[in-house]
Amino acid sequence: MSTKEIFKHSSSLPPGEIRLLSLVPSSSTLNFRLITTPLSSPVPYLALSYVWGTPKTASDSSAPSISVDNQPFIVTPNLHSALTSLLTPELQSGLPIWVDAVCINQVDNVEKEGQIKQMGQVYRNSERVIVHLGDSPNPDTARAVQQLRRLGKKVWDADAVILREQDMQHWPNFDHLDDEPEEKRRRTAVRDKIFKMIKQERGGITWPRPKIPVSAALDLFHRPWFGRAWVIQELVMAPDHERGDGGCVFAVGAERIRWEHLWAAHLFLVLWFILEARSIGNAKTYLGKLIAFGVYVRRIGMIPRAFSARAAQTLGLRKKYLQGELGLRLKDLLLQLYIGDSGGLLGCRYPQDKVNALRGMSSDGEMLDRFMTPGADWVDVYTSLARYLYEDGDLGFLGLCRQRNPRLPSWVPDWSQQQRPPWLGYSGDKGIPLYNAGGDTRAEVLARGEDGRVLVLKGYIVDTIQDVGSLWVADLADDFNWESAKLRIDDIDRFLSLSEKYTPQTARWRIMSADKELNDVMHQRRATQVSQESFALLESATKLYDPGAGSLGAWYLTYRNVLMSLYGSRAFISNKGYIGLCPGTADLEDTIFIPSGSHCPYAIRKQPVPASVSNAEERWILLGEAYVHGIMDGELELGKPTSGITASMFSLA
Repeated sequence: MSTKEIFKHSSSLPPGEIRLLSLVPSSSTLNFRLITTPLSSPVPYLALSYVWGTPKTASDSSAPSISVDNQPFIVTPNLHSALTSLLTPELQSGLPIWVDAVCINQVDNVEKEGQIKQMGQVYRNSERVIVHLGDSPNPDTARAVQQLRRLGKKVWDADAVILREQDMQHWPNFDHLDDEPEEKRRRTAVRDKIFKMIKQERGGITWPRPKIPVSAALDLFHRPWFGRAWVIQELVMAPDHERGDGGCVFAVGAERIRWEHLWAAHLFLVLWFILEARSIGNAKTYLGKLIAFGVYVRRIGMIPRAFSARAAQTLGLRKKYLQGELGLRLKDLLLQLYIGDSGGLLGCRYPQDKVNALRGMSSDGEMLDRFMTPGADWVDVYTSLARYLYEDGDLGFLGLCRQRNPRLPSWVPDWSQQQRPPWLGYSGDKGIPLYNAGGDTRAEVLARGEDGRVLVLKGYIVDTIQDVGSLWVADLADDFNWESAKLRIDDIDRFLSLSEKYTPQTARWRIMSADKELNDVMHQRRATQVSQESFALLESATKLYDPGAGSLGAWYLTYRNVLMSLYGSRAFISNKGYIGLCPGTADLEDTIFIPSGSHCPYAIRKQPVPASVSNAEERWILLGEAYVHGIMDGELELGKPTSGITASMFSLA
C-alpha cells in the first residue's frame, strides 16, 4: 500500500491573520498555493461551508488529495467533491477560498483555538459564502434546483420576506392579522401573489403535472449539511451586500441557487402542501376526503416525505438575523438551536463544539475564553457554561436538566443531545414568563467551595412529597394514551379528596394541563375556559378509550399536544396538601423548592451523607420542574416576613 506524504504547515498563524487557498493560474486541477492575509483588511476571497464527512488516513491508497504548495494534502471525500464542483467557475475566477480543513493547522491546538474564535469574522468578511450541499446524482436533482431557483426568485421578488411565523399558522386566512392597516395590506398582497403562484404551479386535477420534481426537491432539504452545528454561523454570518445580492450561494453539483431563493422556494413548498392538505380536511364526506387525497398525491407526484424541520429552521435563521429578529446572546442561540420537540440533533464531531460553534455569532461569545481552552473536556465546558448562565440570572435552564448524561452534575444541561422544551416553558410571549412562583425574589447564585461540580442557590422549601400518581407514558411521537389520561384524572381526583386547599371542580382541570394551553398561533398561555371545556370532553372520551380524533373536534389537537408535552410527569400531593405535577423520577420524601428568582418550583432529592463523614455539606440532586397548583403566581410571598417561609442555601450536585 502506497503512502502519501502528509502536508505540514510551515508556521503557526498569528492572531488576526488567515490562510487562503489560491488556485494556481491556468490550472485545471486542484493545484493550490497557500497565501496569508490580515483578516481586518483581507484580499477579496470566498469562504466554503460543507460537511467534513469521514476523513481518510495517508496510508489509505483511496484517500483523495489536492496539491498545496506542490505537496499532496489529504482531504476528505466531501471536501474533494466540493472543490471539484467549484473549480468552474468560482475558483477559475481568481478569488482564493477559505477552507477550514486546509487553512487551519488541524494538529496545532493553539492555532486552531485562535482561528475558531475569529471564524464568524472569516465568513462575514468574505465576498461570498459557497455552501456545498453535495453532488447532483441524477437529472431530477439538477431539475429540482433549477425549478427551486425559478420559483424562489418569483416568491422573493413578491416580497415574501415580510411574512412572519404567525402568518403561516392560519394560511391562507389572514383575517386574524391585527397589524396596522398598511402592514395588513402589504402582507395580504404578498399572500395573494403566492396563492396565485401555487395555483399556476401545482398543475390541474388530471393534467398537467407540476413542473417541480417534488421528491428530488425535498431530498435536498434532508442533505447532511442541514444537520451540522458549525454551518449555522457559516450561513448566518455570510455577507449581506444590501439584501438579496447572493452573499450566500448553495452549490449542488454544477447548479447554483442563492440563499434567498432557496429560502423562498422552501416557503413556497410548505405553503403549497399546507393548502393541499387542508383541502383533505375540509372535505365533508369520507369519499370526498379520498378524492381530495388522490388529487393531493397526484399534484405533488408522490406521498411526500416529511419536511425537514431542521432545514426550515436553518434557512430561516439567516432571515431572522438579517431582519434583526435573532437574539445573539449565547443563551438565545442555545434555546433557538438545541431545544425543541422536532428538528433532529445538530451534529458535530466533539460535544464541546456544540457550544464552540456558536461563538462567532454570539454577542457574548468571548466569555467562552474563560473555559474553552485547548484540550478542555466537554464535561467541564458544559458545567462552566451552565454556571455562567445561572450567575447571569437565567435559572430557567434548570428546566432542561431532566435529560442528562451521568457524567454531568444534575444542574447542567446536556447540549450533546436535542433537549425537549421545559414543561413550564422558558419564557412566554414577549419574554414574559408563563409563571412567577418566585414572586419578587431575585436569583442568587453563590460561588462557594472548591468543588466546581456544585451549584449553590438561594431558595425556599415549599413542602415534602407525600404520595405520587402514575407516570404519563406517552410523548409527542406516540399515539395519545387514553388509559394514562384516565389514570391521571383519577390520581388528581384522589389527591383532591385528601386536600382542603382547593376547590376541586376548578383545580382538577387546571392541574391536568399544568394550567396552560396554546393560543391561536400555538404559543403557550395560562389555561382559559377553552381548556375547561376540553377537559370535560377528554374526561368523557377516556371512558371509551380511543374514540377517534375525528369525533372530538379541533380541541383535540391543541389540548392533546399540551398534555403530551408534559411527558414523563406524574401527579403528586405533599404533606401540607399541595397538589401538582412532578418529574417521573420524583418519589415520596423528595422535596419541592423554589429557587430565589425562579418562575417555577423544582423537585430535588437529598443525597445521603456517609456515616463516616462528619460535618459534611448537605447536597441535593435536581430532579426537574414541578407544577404546584395555587402557588405559581407568587402567592407564597417568598422573602416577606408574613410568608413564614425562610430562605436557605441549597448545594446542587
